Amino acid sequence: MLHPFFALLLPPLLLVPAMGLLSVIESDSALEAEIRRKAFHVSIGVAALTFPVFLTTPWMVLVAFSLAAAWMVVVRQVPCVRQRFGAVLHDADRVSHGELYFAGSIAALLLASHGEAVLYVVPLLILTISDAVAAVVGRAYPMSPLSGPAAGKTASGSAAFFVSAIVVSWPALVGMTDFSLAASFAIALMVASATCLAEAVSTRGFDNLAVPAVALIILKIFVAGG
Repeated sequence: MLHPFFALLLPPLLLVPAMGLLSVIESDSALEAEIRRKAFHVSIGVAALTFPVFLTTPWMVLVAFSLAAAWMVVVRQVPCVRQRFGAVLHDADRVSHGELYFAGSIAALLLASHGEAVLYVVPLLILTISDAVAAVVGRAYPMSPLSGPAAGKTASGSAAFFVSAIVVSWPALVGMTDFSLAASFAIALMVASATCLAEAVSTRGFDNLAVPAVALIILKIFVAGG
C-alpha cells in the first residue's frame, strides 16, 4: 500500500516530468501544438485511471488536487518556469484555463463517484480520449465549421468526438455493469450525444468541466439509479 504522503504527491509528480518532456518538443504548426497539448492530456488522463487506488479519502483528493493546481498556476505565472514547463500548454493559440479545469474534473469525479468505478472511468475516458480526438481531427480536417454557440468548432471534430465517445464508453459499460449489450449501447449513445453537445458549445477549456459533468449525471441516472 502506497504511503499517504507519496499518494498525495502522485498527481504533481506525474505532471512535472510530462510537462517538461513535452515542452521541449518543437511545434512548427498549430496542429502540432494541439497534438502535443492533447498528448499531455491523454497521458495524465490515462494515469488518472489509477488514482482511486491511491487517493482513497476526500481529504487526500482535495490536497492532491490543490498541489497539482498550485503547480499549474506557478507554470502559468512564473516566466522561467513557464518557459521550461509551460510550452506544452501555453504555446497553443488560445486563451484557456483548461488544464485547471481538467485537474478539477478529475478531483470532482473522484469525489462524486463514491467508489462506483463506472461513474469515474467512463467520464474520464471521454474527457481524455474523445476530447483529444475531436481537437486533433478538427484541426487536421476542419470540415463544416459550426456557428452560433458552437462557433470555432467543426462538424468533423464533433463527429469524431461522438464516435470516439461511443467507442470508449460502450465497452466500459459492458464490462463494468450488468446491462445487456443493447442496453449498454443505448446508454453509451445517450452519453455520447449529450457530451458531444456539451463539448461543441463549450469554449476556453470549459469543456473539460462540462463534458465529464454531463457524462456523470447521465450515468448516475441510468447506471446508479440517480
